[in-house]
Amino acid sequence: MSSSWQSDLVAEADSWRARLGELGFGDDGHRLRGDLAWQHPVHGLVHARIEVELTDRFPFAAPAVRVLDPGTTMELTFHIDRPALPGLHGNLCLWDGSAHPVDAAPWREPQVLLDRVRNWLEQTAVSWPDDDACDLERYLEQDADTFVLYNADVLTGKVGLYKTAPGPTPRTIEVTGNRRPGVIAPRGPQQLHPKDLGLAWVDDLGEVSSPPRGWADLAQTLGRADEVSRLIALGAVGYLLLRYSRNGHRAALAVAVRRRGPVPSITACESADTSLATRSIRAGNTAVELADVRIAVVGAGALGSFAADILFRSGVRRLTLIDGERLRPGNVVRHLAGSNDVGKYKVTAVMDRLAATGFDVGEVERRNRDITQLGDAVELVKTHNVVLDATAHAGASSLLATAADIVGAWTGHTVISACVQREGDIIRADRFPLRRAEQHLPALANEPVRAGVREAGCGEPVSRTPPAAVIAAAELACRMIIDEATHQSALPATMADVRRPQPDPPFDRLGLLTSDAVSVPVAL
Repeated sequence: MSSSWQSDLVAEADSWRARLGELGFGDDGHRLRGDLAWQHPVHGLVHARIEVELTDRFPFAAPAVRVLDPGTTMELTFHIDRPALPGLHGNLCLWDGSAHPVDAAPWREPQVLLDRVRNWLEQTAVSWPDDDACDLERYLEQDADTFVLYNADVLTGKVGLYKTAPGPTPRTIEVTGNRRPGVIAPRGPQQLHPKDLGLAWVDDLGEVSSPPRGWADLAQTLGRADEVSRLIALGAVGYLLLRYSRNGHRAALAVAVRRRGPVPSITACESADTSLATRSIRAGNTAVELADVRIAVVGAGALGSFAADILFRSGVRRLTLIDGERLRPGNVVRHLAGSNDVGKYKVTAVMDRLAATGFDVGEVERRNRDITQLGDAVELVKTHNVVLDATAHAGASSLLATAADIVGAWTGHTVISACVQREGDIIRADRFPLRRAEQHLPALANEPVRAGVREAGCGEPVSRTPPAAVIAAAELACRMIIDEATHQSALPATMADVRRPQPDPPFDRLGLLTSDAVSVPVAL
């Protein structure tokens, strides 16, 4: 017996088919076919013949729609999938499936679906004038294994043969900026030097008016198609990297090519730009501003390691990491670094992880020693815009808090102190010195001291704080740091900054921050 949800899906599909049938579509039990009137810009009102099929993904995805006959002579160009087999019709791309939750999916109403198909035909007839989708790879046979990397900044404006190199992972190919000069010719009967095999031909297709669906389409747009064909036949060219644009949006199409008789076979590869601009898009709107800000992270342990990573990924480059301890195996469960980093100083382990992002770590400074003198703390605050205290150590926190008070408010130098209390139940992020009109929250009552779990060879009990609490505290601290560094109000008033002196360890002078509203510590 079918479950209730399965019965509901069947009932909705049956109802949908019946409603489309009322609009003149015949149903053979599998597909529905019917005529659709639409307005052609030259021929006026014409009638297309379309086919609709409900897939197993309905209603979470739109029905599959195929144009059997557009009703007039017209090339179907963009926003149509490559057919599964020659001679079949491709499915129309009518909606971005991720843009509509199922409870508001427009395709659940048959008339709305038909209106969408009508608009699709009308847009196709005028060559999609406002469309800027850059997805030419979808119209070609796919190479699911090969991933092509290239640097758009290096290859902009370049045309010709370029060397390739293995990428960072298997089946990843990088098109380098190293040009292969001269003429390639076989040394013997169809024999090339190994260095001349698997090269990439880089070219520019310009503004694309219709998508390529095979080698013949690409050959028409290449300026030196005969030479490229010759190089493919020799085995010299294994890849094409083709720049193009659609309504001002630039992109690239990467294809793998193979020798197969007189006509090369081509398959589209997934590709990605490695340029700094592209890799920085997701860093946020403050990335450029943060690049010139000096930030120090004191304590490269659990909280500090994740905070350093967030800051670096957000655009901070002038970063100072301070910690005198080495990474232990037991640290790894709550630390950014992994087991392969055990034995390194924590600052080195964190820096190696930052370097793994591919961004330049040339301005990241490592200090594998602790802050123990007030003079050192004052100098650290003076030479950095923001200092993050991630030590959870009473002595270090007091030093940095005092140093912030000595340097003074409104000087452009701030200390943010972050910690986790009560084994992850409370996270705290506090600013020194206080801003005007800020007040301290009451201190948390101290809990009775309990015997803690100890790690062999480690002098102090180990906190049972879970990783999620550490990452949450790091995120809160980073939001406050970025707020300070960019002079923005990224946090609501109840999450501003307050620090209340507490005489008892382990969190001396730590407290959650508030502006003029009464707040409570953030409970996880």
